[in-house]
Amino acid sequence: VVKFAAASLYTGSFAGLVSTKGAKINFGQPFTSRPTQLHGFFQYAPGTIQYVGSNTPASAGIVKDQSTDICSIYIALSTQTYLVDNTNTSTFIDFENDPGIVAYGELPLSECGSTNGEWKEFNIELKYHSITTKPTHIIIVCSSSKYGDYFTGSKNSIMYLDDFELRYGTTPTT
Repeated sequence: VVKFAAASLYTGSFAGLVSTKGAKINFGQPFTSRPTQLHGFFQYAPGTIQYVGSNTPASAGIVKDQSTDICSIYIALSTQTYLVDNTNTSTFIDFENDPGIVAYGELPLSECGSTNGEWKEFNIELKYHSITTKPTHIIIVCSSSKYGDYFTGSKNSIMYLDDFELRYGTTPTT
């Protein structure tokens, strides 16, 4: 059985395999502060996508062996952990509408391509859905293939990460 798995780094824990079809991940670590940004550096060299999963959204516009992979970095503050089964898209987190998500931010799509061998600095602004709800967990996910949770990406994509920092002090964006 050959199954594409994107290289990912996340806060949480591996919850187990779903036979030979996929995996379950517990997203989130205990956390109760209210940062306004995730700051850091990354280096990314995308490959040409060789694997396209059957449940990849058509809106992604991916064509096997023609599309260039893109990376993903995002952060969320929540009131719970989330068990995501990547063989069941109904378990994927809706960061914009889920009532358990207190704040969310992601690296803009325009910045998710090649860094041409250079380190690139980023600041991801957290947008708060609620200023009064106190978060209990933090979710940070970095993936060398944005659509890796759909088993889509390139085995040649390489991503390096460094010097992540949560920033405080500015008024939260809602």
